[in-house]
Amino acid sequence: MPDVPRPYRIAPRYLANADADDSEALRPLLDAGWARIQDEEGNTFVTAPDLRARLAHLPGSDGRVLWKAGAGPDAFAPPEWLVTFDNQTPPEVVANFTTALANVYAHDSDTYLNRDNRTVGADRRLQLLTDGWSLDPATPFLTYRSPDRLVRLHVRDTPLRHEAEMAGDTERWLFEVGPPGQVWYATASSRLPEHLLQVLTTAVTDPSPVQRNMRRIDLDHLPPAATATPSAPNSLEAARIRAATTRSISFPSSHRSSPDSPPAPIGASAATTPRRSPP
Repeated sequence: MPDVPRPYRIAPRYLANADADDSEALRPLLDAGWARIQDEEGNTFVTAPDLRARLAHLPGSDGRVLWKAGAGPDAFAPPEWLVTFDNQTPPEVVANFTTALANVYAHDSDTYLNRDNRTVGADRRLQLLTDGWSLDPATPFLTYRSPDRLVRLHVRDTPLRHEAEMAGDTERWLFEVGPPGQVWYATASSRLPEHLLQVLTTAVTDPSPVQRNMRRIDLDHLPPAATATPSAPNSLEAARIRAATTRSISFPSSHRSSPDSPPAPIGASAATTPRRSPP
């Protein structure tokens, strides 16, 4: 039988891969009435009704940044802040941030902006140290590490040029998530409003599980600290599994016995699965 993708719950979610529906990160803004346009390269741009806030989804770009969000004082002004997510970021993280943007627009769009243009302090505002985070003295700027050492928050505490931050050349806040070789990044500039910075921090560090459809070989590519628990497929996933299984059974026996055939699918009743030990 083919190695059919099966639904798994991956925890913590910041160690899940980015192979999920990107449209879920756009949905909160579209549901709030934001306008969407798409260019010929497949990039999507979503703009708030007041034309001051915008989100870009950039699968057609050459760089690693997949998502950009920003806002300015009016439709013609340059952005006051910039948030980015790279192409390995779990889309659920981006969706948390876009949900916050949609809520801001629905209640008071003026809170898009940091009216005082002040930089939020890490110790006082994010309260990471009280949650078991530790300060790493070995880096040239402030670096906070999560208790599991898999999330690093780098804070540049030196003056930064606003133009350089808006160009993406530097950033005030850099989240680095995952073990070596499997790292994804999110960034935020100095003037991001405090409440949105808190949303971003919570979204990046949320340990709750997310669902991914994975094959046996995919489980081996999860970070060692991730766990994969088989979950019951929804009706659409179940239909796909049945269809794939039916097709495999209809193959001639010579094909099924081929040495190149992939292993059988994992049993639905398997217990929680560490990365290196798929059932």
